[in-house]
Amino acid sequence: MEAYSAVAFTMESMLDQLNNPDSEFYFALYEDDIVGYIKLNFNDAQTEFNDENALEVERIYVSGEHHGKQIGKKLLNFAIDIGVEKQLNYIWLGVWEHNKKALGFYEHNGFEIIGRHDFMLGDDRQTDLLMKKVL
Repeated sequence: MEAYSAVAFTMESMLDQLNNPDSEFYFALYEDDIVGYIKLNFNDAQTEFNDENALEVERIYVSGEHHGKQIGKKLLNFAIDIGVEKQLNYIWLGVWEHNKKALGFYEHNGFEIIGRHDFMLGDDRQTDLLMKKVL
């Protein structure tokens, strides 16, 4: 995880992501504190499908002490609302195959597994399950 973070979250990488017109970041506030965020990708910013009629939820994070407050659900519903507003066909995301809590969360919210892809985390091969919700 440290090897991934050292590359994915460098200042240069984050600035590139923030400056990409096809990526959008939104923050969740709780009592004036940032407690989570969501990153949405459109068009060529999508990491897998690059479908102009879809949006990718690349990241959705909620600070650990704020789990159980429905913040993740509100962020996900916000993303779904954006997809509906933009008249997109579907919303998709990737989830690590061993993250049972996240898989259950997305399945409960209408996402279905449609595929998988491998990725490297340092020297360790991992698998993400690709999930989709038709809008």
